[in-house]
Amino acid sequence: MSKKGENIKKRKDGRYEARYIKGKDDDGKAIWGYVYGKTYKEVKQKREIKLFDLRRASETKVMSININSIIDDFLLQESFQVKESTFAHYKNIIDTHVRPDLGSFNSSVLKSTDIENFAYNKLNNGRLDGSGGLSPKSVKDMLTLLKKILRYGVQKNSINEEVLHFSLPKTKKNKIQVLSNEDLKLIVSKTQTSADICAFGIYFCLNTGLRIGEICALKWSDFNFDNKTLSVNKTMSRIYDSASGAKHKTKIIIDTPKTQTSDRIIPLPDFMIEALMLRKQLITGEDSYFLTGSQKFIEPRTYYAKYKRFLNDNGLCSYSFHALRHTFATRCIEIGFDPKTLSEILGHSDVKVTLDRYVHPSMDLKRNYMNMLSCV
Repeated sequence: MSKKGENIKKRKDGRYEARYIKGKDDDGKAIWGYVYGKTYKEVKQKREIKLFDLRRASETKVMSININSIIDDFLLQESFQVKESTFAHYKNIIDTHVRPDLGSFNSSVLKSTDIENFAYNKLNNGRLDGSGGLSPKSVKDMLTLLKKILRYGVQKNSINEEVLHFSLPKTKKNKIQVLSNEDLKLIVSKTQTSADICAFGIYFCLNTGLRIGEICALKWSDFNFDNKTLSVNKTMSRIYDSASGAKHKTKIIIDTPKTQTSDRIIPLPDFMIEALMLRKQLITGEDSYFLTGSQKFIEPRTYYAKYKRFLNDNGLCSYSFHALRHTFATRCIEIGFDPKTLSEILGHSDVKVTLDRYVHPSMDLKRNYMNMLSCV
């Protein structure tokens, strides 16, 4: 008797039918094959023969080459398709972890168990300083990239498809940080009228939801004071310098935002325009960076250190800089923003991202909603 999940069923004509995946189309969808028999046992044996023949055919057609060669070809392809920051991220993971552990493997002998052993080692002893394992999130990101490389190898007939059948480690959702009402009021009081533009930048992010890379790349020319808008059209980041013979391991780049929807126009409220106009008088030119008022910028790593120092000096919790963005989104929902409007201000491509990751109603708001039940 057929079992659930076996893809074997008894037809109306009395015969048994078994189906199996014999390949994938260009979109990665399964192409099914079918065999028939008078009994369950017969049709199951026929399917096993078909699957065996497919595996043998797959193994014989694979060109046996070094995994490093597949990686080189993959990187060459990606260099034309992804942003420089994304490519640098790929290259860093590959050079630091993938090549040393898997690069010397022959493609014809690499198995999914080798990938699982690789993941196990990274989880338990993957840190470069030898102090222990990497987080499940880091290993999952690593395996996601590795699967992309291996899938490229499968498409080029350099790797058996069986290698792709490995599992990713389970990860816990990081707890989203949102400023408490007390801490929010304290930060506003310390930054709203501060003469220090870096401190004022914290207040600015609390009221616009800008990411740290976006405010570091922001220039005064991005403001339109007539229309009372801000154009967010670039971001700054420090990336792995993949150039051969590079003097430093990392470098600063200023590029377009992370996604197409992150390139956006944000309307600014009147109270923010007034505060900005006062500070605009101190800049050396329209092309000056927002956080410095000059042609010299502050990179994200340096600004993050300043932010942490500000928190410490004022006895505040160790909030991440992204907590300012989370707090902005949460406040917007609490005062009545519709999710679609907020999603566009934050630069998200999907409202679901805004609601799932950034919007966290306070206990007071939840209590107000619960009290409304008495009116029903």
